[in-house]
Amino acid sequence: MHMKNFKWIISFFIFVSIVIGMKSPITKLPILERTDLSPIIMVPGSSAGENRFDYLISNLPPENDYFKHSLLKIKIDQEGRLQIRGNISIGDDEPIIVIAFKNNRDGYKNINQQAKLLGHAIIILKRKYNFNNFRVLGHSNGGLIWTLAIERYINTSKIHLDCLMTIATPYNLENESYKRSQMLDELIDNRNRIPHNTTVYSIVGAQSYDTDGKVESDSVYSGKYIFQPRVKYFTEITVTGADTGHYNLPQNRQVIGIVSNYLCDNLARTNTFE
Repeated sequence: MHMKNFKWIISFFIFVSIVIGMKSPITKLPILERTDLSPIIMVPGSSAGENRFDYLISNLPPENDYFKHSLLKIKIDQEGRLQIRGNISIGDDEPIIVIAFKNNRDGYKNINQQAKLLGHAIIILKRKYNFNNFRVLGHSNGGLIWTLAIERYINTSKIHLDCLMTIATPYNLENESYKRSQMLDELIDNRNRIPHNTTVYSIVGAQSYDTDGKVESDSVYSGKYIFQPRVKYFTEITVTGADTGHYNLPQNRQVIGIVSNYLCDNLARTNTFE
């Protein structure tokens, strides 16, 4: 009788183990594989259009021995309609997309509106071209537009931001370093919405010790209050010498080298999301 009970207990535990083993793959979801397509999306600053990065793009090295970077140029009107020029070549995994705005004026209200339009455009592009990871570049207010869009309008649980690179972005606008702007306060308050496993590079132009001729260096350095406590890696790079004025920075040879090495580097990408 005791032996029968013992056999019954052993059989019960074997059954339970099988059931648990069958359920575990259901409760633990597989790691999402990233798509091969990983575009680099650029946004210019205020008053600049979709041709702003032409020199930079033309001086980037080819993606590999077989492909140059495909180029899409997009202009968004105030109703969110996209005018797209160019195409993505078959087999090109690292196309470049430049997004500009019909209303590209400066100002707090316009920058917020542009960020909303950018978030809308990313949803459309994700559906149209079927990618789930990307890298971004913003010059001047383009960096503000990106940061606002990432915090408010882009669902980074469905599309992974590998890298954010900004050039001469005035995170504190024109305020003195001791006085935070409303925009900087909002960006700091919402920084937890920035994906923690991304990498951020902030490039500072130094025509003199404290300015690039348009944006104060301290305003660019204020980005550390947004990113340093939040993201996986945050790096500030100061560029000096020739062509370091605010409007020349996207054509600066050092900047082009930084973009090539740190934004276009396929080795920096992993096969799966963390």
